Amino acid sequence: MTQKIYLQPTSLSTCRFRTLRRAVFWTAFVTGALGCGAGLLAQTSGAPGLAASNAGPAPISKFGNKFQTAMAAPERQTRIFIYRQPVTAYPNPVNIYLDSRFHTALLGGGYSEFCAAPGAIAIQTGYDDAKKMHQAKELPGQTWTLQAGQILYLRVNEANPNDMKLVEVAADPAQQELARTALQTHVLSRAPAVQLCAPVQTAASVISAPVVPGLTAKLPVPAEPASLTPAATRKSAAPRAYALQSDALFEFGKTELKTSGYNSIEMMAQQLISDFQQVERIRVVGHSDSIGKPKANRALSLARAEVVARQLRDRGVKALKGFQVEGQGEDSLIKTNCPKKLTPASKLCHAPNRRVEIIVYGARN
Repeated sequence: MTQKIYLQPTSLSTCRFRTLRRAVFWTAFVTGALGCGAGLLAQTSGAPGLAASNAGPAPISKFGNKFQTAMAAPERQTRIFIYRQPVTAYPNPVNIYLDSRFHTALLGGGYSEFCAAPGAIAIQTGYDDAKKMHQAKELPGQTWTLQAGQILYLRVNEANPNDMKLVEVAADPAQQELARTALQTHVLSRAPAVQLCAPVQTAASVISAPVVPGLTAKLPVPAEPASLTPAATRKSAAPRAYALQSDALFEFGKTELKTSGYNSIEMMAQQLISDFQQVERIRVVGHSDSIGKPKANRALSLARAEVVARQLRDRGVKALKGFQVEGQGEDSLIKTNCPKKLTPASKLCHAPNRRVEIIVYGARN
């Protein structure tokens, strides 16, 4: 509510007093309106809030982690990489649409990784397309026939800004080019064709890979005593486990979400709502690496799990029996041969260990 400011007329004439009062009132009104607008912008952009009433929205990170390696394609899905070279004469984004639905806006040196079901998919591209009212999504685009178990590498051809089509690249040169790119994180995919990548079974364990920044599916589910699930509802409450990579959510050793972390949790929330008709309960389990003291690692993993659980609730994920939050610290390492001393190499080695698992019990769609 805008507060009116009144001045007592002393030596001012009545006319001059009224003029001055109007000026003060409208200054206060406009200042208040702009403050509210800035707060709304900060909330919708995923920023945690304003540090002060006159502060602007937090900056949005355009890129996430650098490309490391391409994991194998799931048995019943296609894993797709779309990327741009880091050196480009065209600095504005290239919009990517899947079956005419917005997926991402790639900047130079950015890549997107996702999985999709086998079959035909139309991919439309448009340079600086937001300024053209997203006209490119109305075009036929290029049609690709996706094969189960296939990895498809698609690079944006930047020879002509008016016709930036995708070019399929062989695995070896594609991975060499991808090594100079980073994950594009500043936008959310709205394309129904994008799927959560199913786990890939190896001889040692189950490995998973992201469908959006930091989002992975992970099996098997940790066992629990049968008494926790009533016999009458055991079938409908069959658990399914997911995991969020902590490095995509948090800075190292921190519990405050990065901007890309808000995007990852938003996509996870949409995935859970899509996967389940009804959710009985959800376990959110934080895990850390083994760098540092075990007590501090357990506290860090618990705090991160609490952040993820709160964000999922805020995004409409409901559980009849609520959320159970745990912090296991370094008790359940995926990679056990990494050094415990803090170095850049050990941080990279321990990256799979830093995660937040989300285990959902309920009736699936």
